[in-house]
Amino acid sequence: MLTKEKSSTTAARSGKPAGAIRNAGSAPKARLKAVGGRSGTLDPRMFANIVEHGPRGFDAVQLIREGFPAKILKSVSGFFGETEARIQSIVRVPATTASRLEKAAAKIDSAATERVYRMGAVTRMAIEIFEDKDHAIAWMRQPNLALGNATPLELMDTEPGAVSVRQILNAIATGGVA
Repeated sequence: MLTKEKSSTTAARSGKPAGAIRNAGSAPKARLKAVGGRSGTLDPRMFANIVEHGPRGFDAVQLIREGFPAKILKSVSGFFGETEARIQSIVRVPATTASRLEKAAAKIDSAATERVYRMGAVTRMAIEIFEDKDHAIAWMRQPNLALGNATPLELMDTEPGAVSVRQILNAIATGGVA
């Protein structure tokens, strides 16, 4: 994310707040709308966009605070080939709440949004390491002995679980076994 670092450096030199310079361009807002999928129809690529182009830094913080549309849970389900009930369980959004929010075209809360974002970020890391999206998704769905036989995907409900998964991915990337 060289652009963000550059923006912060430019802001420091100019004496203006970093946000003033960063927000001068329209890219972050456009990305928020594309990820947010505010059109009312399900964009099956909604979660894939988070995995592939997920915002980072302050853009991610803003997006998490705003919340993702509830329909993203279906997009996550389709991406991983998992049932909606399983994804709702990992994200900790009850099925009745997910249904109600989706019908109202509302958003999930920031805690659930952060879990979805975490899934995307860790999946992005897995794809980079395995250099194959399908292999990374299969790895995220399979029980892992190093994780107490839990799947990496089901550990995305907490940050400590995600840290454990990232550690295993780092071990794989550096030639370790996991």
